[in-house]
Amino acid sequence: MGQAISTSALWGAKPLLKTSKCLDRFERTIDAASDPFGLGPMLVSTDVATILDALCADSNLPLLKLAEAQDHRVSGVMAPLIERSKTVADALRVVLMFNCRHAEPLYWTGSMRGDHAALTAWLDRPADISISQAERMCVLGVFQLVAGFKSALGDAFQPTLIRIKPCWSGTEWPSNFLGVPIQSNAPETELLMSRACLTLPNPLRREIVDTPELVRELDRYQEDAKAELLRNDTCSWIRGHLPSGDCDLTQLAARLNCDKRTLQRRFERELSCRFSDLVDDVRAEMCVPLLDSGVFPMQTIAEQLGYATSGNFSRFFQRRFGCTPRDWTRLALTA
Repeated sequence: MGQAISTSALWGAKPLLKTSKCLDRFERTIDAASDPFGLGPMLVSTDVATILDALCADSNLPLLKLAEAQDHRVSGVMAPLIERSKTVADALRVVLMFNCRHAEPLYWTGSMRGDHAALTAWLDRPADISISQAERMCVLGVFQLVAGFKSALGDAFQPTLIRIKPCWSGTEWPSNFLGVPIQSNAPETELLMSRACLTLPNPLRREIVDTPELVRELDRYQEDAKAELLRNDTCSWIRGHLPSGDCDLTQLAARLNCDKRTLQRRFERELSCRFSDLVDDVRAEMCVPLLDSGVFPMQTIAEQLGYATSGNFSRFFQRRFGCTPRDWTRLALTA
């Protein structure tokens, strides 16, 4: 579980691969894709990472070329649900609810920021996927979201900014993608859009009479994967609330309409951990790429993790990793 990614996410990659060796490997990988849910061929995340490594051997810019060549059908089993969405908000809800059936390890956190809505991408990274490979998948996901929603929603979709976490040295992103400005030194990889556009009707809406197989399958999937969904949904919420300082069990319980003791018992029963353990896991996953980028001051990283001071962050980091953040940075530079 947590590994399957639809082959539709790589539609259009073949013409961009430069060598016959890469092409042969790509075709073998696609031919070997399995169909575990009856909703189309799926690859494991390591296979997708290998294909993207070949595509981006010289530069990460082919990610933009790949997304430019795609439309909303790249969303695979979600495409019919997006097509029949009445509003932009309905289409976004499709991604938030059903992306687990299209790309299991890729998660989206939605949030409101003044006049903007944001969708932040993060990957539940398995041990055999590097941080840079995980971030590459997140960046591709944001580009695909822009291209796909422009295709499915037309002018009703109003993206305002693409933000990219600086995980690769030497990558100079262009100033925009499909007319959407790019900010390449952001704490998170995400897409911002006009909050006002959420209520706009979808001018390209298509009526689909039959209920997609996806809807019928989702209930069975959620029953089989309750623990994984609980963990990933909770971690997604934590990531979105750490920087604002309101990330605590009481807030989460209120969102879920239950008391915090009931929720904690559920964590203990289904995940064998406490809420605070999940918060620490998310902090550990978030802080390493921010440190490795060499861009952000310690105080900025501390605030992104919900700490008031860099000293608090440093003490957490030492407990978790056995060295200070500065020692980690120095070791990374000499490795």
